[in-house]
Amino acid sequence: MSEKTLRIIIGAVVVLVAAYALAAMIGGSPSSASGDDARALVRALEDARKDDLEAIRIVGPEPGDSTELVRGADGTWSANGKPADSAAVARLMDALEEARVGHLAAANPDNHARLGVAADSTWQLELRRAGADEPIRLLLGENGPSYPSVYARLPDADEVFVVSGTLGNAARRRAADWRDRVVVRADTAAVRRIVVTRDKATYTLARGDSARWTVDGAPADSGTVAELLRELARLEAQAFAPDSATLDKVTRSVLALGEAGDTLALVRAAPTEQSWTWRAAAAGKGAASGLGGDVFELAGWRVDRIAPEKGKVAGSGG
Repeated sequence: MSEKTLRIIIGAVVVLVAAYALAAMIGGSPSSASGDDARALVRALEDARKDDLEAIRIVGPEPGDSTELVRGADGTWSANGKPADSAAVARLMDALEEARVGHLAAANPDNHARLGVAADSTWQLELRRAGADEPIRLLLGENGPSYPSVYARLPDADEVFVVSGTLGNAARRRAADWRDRVVVRADTAAVRRIVVTRDKATYTLARGDSARWTVDGAPADSGTVAELLRELARLEAQAFAPDSATLDKVTRSVLALGEAGDTLALVRAAPTEQSWTWRAAAAGKGAASGLGGDVFELAGWRVDRIAPEKGKVAGSGG
């Protein structure tokens, strides 16, 4: 073997070793992390994947970013005492399951602010397991160098690691984004009468034995009624108003009644300064004649669907 060939082989080996080291640093895995802090973070994430999680507290760096997720006895979750968005909770659980600790990103606390894991400007996760003495605590910062990933550390550690997966995006949500925006789920097959009030005018839709609808005794437009029922089957809020908000100057309402005159859905809406947004409150099955529930925002087109003009509802009934 010539000296030139030997140099080429040695150079190739050096390049391969360097490439492997770089790939290990970038790719990351539990085995690529080393040291007590890495192992502690790995254990914390493993414990966070347990089925006995009963509560998760998430505190963000801005006011209004604090959320307490609590699992009920029936397995459903609440967010700050309100029904939680089950899809958002499921994404968080999946992200915890898939999270893997990668390489060390920084060991100097001077880098914490830059990576988004400084104690006063980070996202804090506190996960409580049933029967555990202490919760699992994690700090999540900015997105990591590869997608998807996030910088993370334990509260009492200086070392910051890259954690691969979607944990950052799944956890960093404002409190309102954890809430279930579906405010009414009505069994529209059971609806027999709908009382609609719009701008001081009231009319009644009734379902006949043939499943055809009438409006104050005259044939109703089936397409308009179908749109109304679709909204009541799954009425989704655009946003939630502050807890102190009240519903004033109500001009539209829709009351869906069952066979025995029982309330299946009730929605009341009041206009805002913006014509495309209304403020509303709603209640579902079993609601009293009054109205509890939270105040939320509805898109103007959605209010038009649940409380259409009587002239639009009147039709051939086909």
